[in-house]
Amino acid sequence: MDTFLESYDFSGKTMIDFCTSGGSGISTSEGNLKELCSSDVNWLAANKFSSDTDVDTVRDWVQSLGIETKNNEWRKR
Repeated sequence: MDTFLESYDFSGKTMIDFCTSGGSGISTSEGNLKELCSSDVNWLAANKFSSDTDVDTVRDWVQSLGIETKNNEWRKR
């Protein structure tokens, strides 16, 4: 993630910080990731999902943030 964030310009973009994990919290990672981007990146509230979270739960969370996805479509696995 660090290299990805450092390699691209996300100025003026909205970032949604989320992960799956069975262990530690997301707050440290959230702060570290924000430091790798310019200050004009709009970071939305982070969320941590359990490793067995289904796509519908993630989709519902993203939709609750009031943002649009590309073509408002979600890939099913």
